[in-house]
Parts: sequence; structure tokens; C-alpha cells
Amino acid sequence: MRRVMLASCVMAMLVCLGPVSLAEQSLAPVKDGTIVDGGVFGPFDGVPDSWDWTFNETSYEGAISLVTDPPVSAMEHRVFWEYDLSGVTIEPPVSAVLSFVMRGPPVFPFPDVEVFVYSYPADLSETPEDFFVGPAVLQGSAVVESFQSPTDFTVIVSGAVNEALVSGADRVGFRFQIDPDTPNVASQAFIDALDSEPETKPVLTISEGVSGVPGDADGDGDVDLTDYAVFLDCVAAPDGVSCDVFDFDGDADVDVNDFGVLQIVFTGPIG
Repeated sequence: MRRVMLASCVMAMLVCLGPVSLAEQSLAPVKDGTIVDGGVFGPFDGVPDSWDWTFNETSYEGAISLVTDPPVSAMEHRVFWEYDLSGVTIEPPVSAVLSFVMRGPPVFPFPDVEVFVYSYPADLSETPEDFFVGPAVLQGSAVVESFQSPTDFTVIVSGAVNEALVSGADRVGFRFQIDPDTPNVASQAFIDALDSEPETKPVLTISEGVSGVPGDADGDGDVDLTDYAVFLDCVAAPDGVSCDVFDFDGDADVDVNDFGVLQIVFTGPIG
């Protein structure tokens, strides 16, 4: 019945509002830490030289930094967070949001800094490879100013979480680092996290996909190339758990007829 209703709305070119979400789960990271490249620990070469998994016990914990000049002090601090999804009971596609608090450095004249949030395939273990392991996919970013007070930020990470759930990986990692293409020679932001207070760390909130957008497999509110990739998987393996969202004509399969409707509802952006 739900498929028939969805198909009717799409074919009539009406806007369908999804059902109110009845389920939501919030997860704290099970592994996290700061990894350092360069500085007093060794050469600044893209390979981690030191790492510490306990927040706010050294001057580096919670610092997200990138200093490229002068070379003798060049260094980078990347912060990572890994989440165990094995206890998620909400069936994909889900909506997923990463919420966190950052503040600016108490130093002038540091410029505004853009912190990139990348997803990567987590292994739920703490190793120096978390500094660069990939493939890393940019999920979003947040801009922080010098002296900015603690500020709430959110990044939509539905695509990364749905991919992990559908593939059976049941885990996902997020790495915070300065925009690698920044023209600034010194950039820094802070996350004030405490291992003794999990609520101070980024929270991953997972809820039922309620965007109401037909063809939105990852629940992020649009239909783009990420959803198209899922569509292709559904054509090849129609039993996929995210395929119902593409069955526009309600005939219990995903085929060329559904592709015709997908082209109509495709909104972008790319990615």
C-alpha cells in the first residue's frame, strides 16, 4: 500500500510528505583521539608521528590544527571519531546527523578556519592509520573564527551511515581536519571533549528517513548521484534493503520504468 501511495504521488507530480519519524537513536563514539603529524614528534610528511586517545590530558587534545610555515614547526592535528552501528535497529534508508561543539582559538590574528568532516571506513580500533585511512568522503564543513565561543554545529551524514548499514559494515568513522587546500599558514579550532563525559563528544543521531522525497535513498532531502548509485545496485540486486524508495510504480521491482521517474525527480546536487 505504501508503494502504491508513493507511486501515485510521483506520477501525479505532487509533493508527498513522509510520515513523522517514530524512532531515533543517538550514539556516542566508541573510539576517538587526536593524531599528530610533524612538530616536535617528527617530520611533517603526511604520516602520523604521535597520537593520544584520551581527551584534554595534553595541550593537543581536542585541537584541530594545520601549520605549514615555517617548516621547522609545521604540524597537523586531526581528530577522529568512530561509531559502532551494530545496535541500530532502524531499517535503512535512515537520516543521520553528526552534532558537535567547536570553539575558536584564543589567538589573534588567526584567520577564520574551515574544518572539514570526512567519513572513512572505521575499524573500531585506535591506530595511527586513522590519520589518513580511506577512502575518505567529504560530508560537510564548519567555519570557526578566532575567539569564537563554543558553538553548536551539525553535518548531515546520511549517505555514509546508510552505506555502512546496507553493506553490513555496521561501523563508520568521521575525521575532523583543516581544509587541506587552505591558503592560511596557520589554522586552528578546538573541540572540548572529555573521556569522562561522553555527551561532550560528537553525537551521531539516527532516525527514520523522513525527507518525503521519492528516490531519496540516503534520506538527505535530495535525489543526486549518490542515490543514483544505489538505484543501479537495486537494478542489479532488487532485494537490496534501500530499493523500495525506487519502486515508483509499485510493481515490486526496480527497472527501466522506475528509471524514467527517477530522471523526473532527480534534483542534485552532484555527490
